[in-house]
Amino acid sequence: MVLMESASFQEGELLFSLPRSILLSLHTSDLAKCESLRPELEALEGWNPLILCMMYESQREKSKWKSYFDILPKKFSTPMFWNDDELRHLDGTGVIGKIGKEEAEKAYTDILLPIINAHPEVFSLTVHTVDLFHICGSLIMAYSFEGEPAASTSTSADQSDSDSDSDSDAAPPTVITMVPLADMLNHRTGHNNARLFYEPTQLEMRCIKNIARGEQVYNTYGDRPNADLLRMYGFVDEMNEYDVVEISGNVVVEVCCKDEEEKEQKVSLKRIEFLLEEDILDDYFVLDTAGNIPPELIVTAKILSMPPAEFASMQETQRLPKPKMTPEICTMLLEVLEYRLSLYRTSLEDDDALLAASDFVTINCRNAITVQLGEKRILHTALDRLRVWQPEPEPMTTKEKRSANKGGKDAKQGGERDEGRKKPRVK
Repeated sequence: MVLMESASFQEGELLFSLPRSILLSLHTSDLAKCESLRPELEALEGWNPLILCMMYESQREKSKWKSYFDILPKKFSTPMFWNDDELRHLDGTGVIGKIGKEEAEKAYTDILLPIINAHPEVFSLTVHTVDLFHICGSLIMAYSFEGEPAASTSTSADQSDSDSDSDSDAAPPTVITMVPLADMLNHRTGHNNARLFYEPTQLEMRCIKNIARGEQVYNTYGDRPNADLLRMYGFVDEMNEYDVVEISGNVVVEVCCKDEEEKEQKVSLKRIEFLLEEDILDDYFVLDTAGNIPPELIVTAKILSMPPAEFASMQETQRLPKPKMTPEICTMLLEVLEYRLSLYRTSLEDDDALLAASDFVTINCRNAITVQLGEKRILHTALDRLRVWQPEPEPMTTKEKRSANKGGKDAKQGGERDEGRKKPRVK
């Protein structure tokens, strides 16, 4: 936690600067100096080069970054490290299918382990293990920055440089790096007030908003829902206005086509192919805290449920239906949302009761329940909106408008004729 106790800062002011020499990356690690390893290192993609460098540097007593690794965490609260009982509390959420532990371990086994085995002079199978691999990957997830390896102009660490070489449209190369000190700033959703900028010879943390005396400096991960915060960084915000709930395209298809016969299922496959070709049917449809139904979800439901002749006509004209709600689509979407809600093991009331018994709930379980609550609240909001939805009145025809205008004139004239007459006495 960094507090501005002694002074206030204005937007654009420098908070601190760091020499480029302290950055840890493939380009600065001593591992890159091993001639026999260089071809294999340069062939690695994604996070793998940095993970291997960190696995190497973190276990060296003479590493330039030893003191840095000494203060970095060795244990994490991300679901990657949870036990089965804790993971059970994530059933139904958008987290459970994105943890990626099996995929990560396959990358270690298939990509990094052969390199470790091939260089016993550098690595040890008892030291550079899959557990260390997970630790280094988690450190990159939570603490790394993305910027230029050798920038020639000022660039923000979380955005590409727009002032690229005038002779080339290609974006400047970027590299994932560990940046000691800069990664000490905390996250708080919606309160980002500092950003790291890459200068030619140093990195600068600058204010992007005015920071009053006594305020905390935040360099955040962005405005993310709790499902992402928990999966990637191991914490949640109690009330997160950026929460979302994901409804898989498979769920939508399953609900909308559940009563079809075998022949109709073949027709549905053509509709699904059409929706995929038109980029309408997504892997996930996303609902935010307002509970609004995405237009693409309405269009998907319409196409999946329209009569065969209407679908054939739409294919010919290539004119998609408008994302306008109808009573039939409203009923169908109610089924979709109710089915999505049924995927959780517990109800809103169950979750509230579990959180109330906080003495008996671990921090991991509490975070999982918080994610569930955010998603369930969105689903309930969307369901409430659909249940009270009413179709808009049909616009009046020309004939109806004339009739209404005529009726209004007659009423006005009648009132004028009555004006000045003595009202009958009521007995």
